[in-house]
Amino acid sequence: MPCSAAVLVDLAIPIAAIMALDAVLLTFLAWAYHSPRYAKSRISPMPPLKVSREKRLLHIVGNSTLSLAFVIGMIAALYGFAFRSGAPVWWRIPVDVLAIVMMYDFLYYGLHRLLHVRKLMPHVHAVHHRARNPSALESFYLHPLELFAGLALLHLCVAVFALLAGPVHVYTYAVVFLIHSTLNILVHSGLVFGRWFLAPIDLLARKHSVHHKDDFARNYASLTPIPDLVFGTSG
Repeated sequence: MPCSAAVLVDLAIPIAAIMALDAVLLTFLAWAYHSPRYAKSRISPMPPLKVSREKRLLHIVGNSTLSLAFVIGMIAALYGFAFRSGAPVWWRIPVDVLAIVMMYDFLYYGLHRLLHVRKLMPHVHAVHHRARNPSALESFYLHPLELFAGLALLHLCVAVFALLAGPVHVYTYAVVFLIHSTLNILVHSGLVFGRWFLAPIDLLARKHSVHHKDDFARNYASLTPIPDLVFGTSG
């Protein structure tokens, strides 16, 4: 099998598995948010979004479909030079993942703050902020342009890293994609579970809830609290 074709096959399997995992996670968290069993885990009793169920689901399904199309298109655009397969150097995977994730988190912090500029916010980011108390489903309730920008930024970071340090192993990309997609669902869950091993997730969910509900000047970062700590916007 040609090298480029092998890379594409090796990418397709983990990405499909991650998307299936995220679908299961999204379904569970959406159910848990409305289940009496997890009522005490809700961050706020406010409704997630004041729009009709039909409009909400149509928007979310549309963005889920767009997200899949964007990811496939961006991988296809990059795989010829940005990815490699074969036997990995195992110590490189966590190092490269950390570098790409932190690059993305700081750049997304800047993008997120830009989207809050008064003249820009009503046109794009205000759609996402209609959810004053988001649940997991609202991770997909956003303007298509914002959806594209976030995914494009992630893949730009992969491309920049590949140009600076050589092609990214498919396992590295898979871990980066898993962190990005899964954390974006978890931080919007509107739930905290109070288990010690979920403490970092609970922290991020609380911070993002604050950002949505009543303080647009804090907690802009996406995957870690580090950019907000560096720039003094943590709260």
